[in-house]
Amino acid sequence: MWVKAVSNGAAVIFRGRHEYTIDLKGRVNIPSPFRELLKGSGQESVTITNWDNCIYGYSAEGWELVEQKLSKMSSTDLDRNDFLRYFLGGSVEVVPDKQGRILVPPALRAYAALEKDVVIIGMIKRFEIWSAERWKDVFTRFEKKKLEDPVLAQLIASIEF
Repeated sequence: MWVKAVSNGAAVIFRGRHEYTIDLKGRVNIPSPFRELLKGSGQESVTITNWDNCIYGYSAEGWELVEQKLSKMSSTDLDRNDFLRYFLGGSVEVVPDKQGRILVPPALRAYAALEKDVVIIGMIKRFEIWSAERWKDVFTRFEKKKLEDPVLAQLIASIEF
């Protein structure tokens, strides 16, 4: 398992995977390469929110870009408003403590089923915090799907690595 984060100019790019344990108070370590980049870019805080059965985490700059995009959507669209209530309503800004841990509020822990073992995945512009059990299910489902789904196989083949 490895975790890496790189800085692309002012942008923070998250990549890699690492396993941690969330403590009884709901604190989890942010991988040290992620923390170092956030500090180096002057963005120590992160914003976390609920989505896709896990927790999404954004740098301050990344979260600002998300909010800018969301603010351009029509405010009269009922589905958009429901989405904003869900996504923005679950968001909270957190700052790592001296040990590099963030406190995940109880509502977000419950949503993502974060009880003990967690996996943190770098996703370029964000990172995700998964319960280890849910991550295993997602990973296993993808492993099977990539072998059986011709559309997915074609999409993967079209990516130049």
